[in-house]
Amino acid sequence: MLISAKTKISKLIEHNEKTIDIIGSINKHFRKLKNPLLRRALAPRVNIAEAARIGGVPVCVMIDKLKEIGFETADDCGCETVLPKDKYRLDETKINMRKETIEELDVRPILAGGTDPFDAIMAKLKTMHEKHTLKIINTFEPIPLLNILKKKGYVYVTERPEEGVVWTYMEKADEHPEAAGKTETESDQPVFEEIETRFTGKMKEIDVRHLEMPLPMVTILEEIEGLKEGEALYVHHKKLPQYLLPELEERNFKWASQDIDESNIKLIIFK
Repeated sequence: MLISAKTKISKLIEHNEKTIDIIGSINKHFRKLKNPLLRRALAPRVNIAEAARIGGVPVCVMIDKLKEIGFETADDCGCETVLPKDKYRLDETKINMRKETIEELDVRPILAGGTDPFDAIMAKLKTMHEKHTLKIINTFEPIPLLNILKKKGYVYVTERPEEGVVWTYMEKADEHPEAAGKTETESDQPVFEEIETRFTGKMKEIDVRHLEMPLPMVTILEEIEGLKEGEALYVHHKKLPQYLLPELEERNFKWASQDIDESNIKLIIFK
């Protein structure tokens, strides 16, 4: 199989399951791909270049390891034409950031407690001065979060000061297209009661409040794949799942929500 930096991890695993062991040797977070449910949800979202960034290694390192189990490189890979002295150098991000006033947020304790740091990061960004820079301290590069924030007009660079530590610097871009930062507001969302009435008798109901991350998102994505025309999925969740929303949009699904209390929200997902 010919591969390039843009080849999705799901395609690699589909061709050769030894891929999981190869990329797992680079970063332990990818060992979760041994779980079939997680593999179906996460592997299609990440390509080789993104996996290399998460693992903190050059793309060529990832590709060379994949060659060991029989993969071949496509012309657009670039590893064959890179100078030997540059082949195993991490790609440098060509973004000029202000970094005039830096505010730190260490999310490692939050993750260690089994909680998604998304809300803490968003709360920090909301209270910061728009010209300040947020420095997120983590054990890996949070690509799903960064993809969401890029659409909101943020730019970022990452540094790895030592093994197992990643600093992500993030700040609001001086100029960005309004469309890039546009997100669905509450006023744009369908009215929950109207959607509930429309799909009465045609909804499958699930409760993911007891599941640990990232199983709620995995379970929801599994369930919507089995929905028939005219059906909807009714979900009991602890909170609005921010990482899930871009995945729903990509799959052309819509959603409506209703807050019950601080740890209980209802979602209806439909087309």
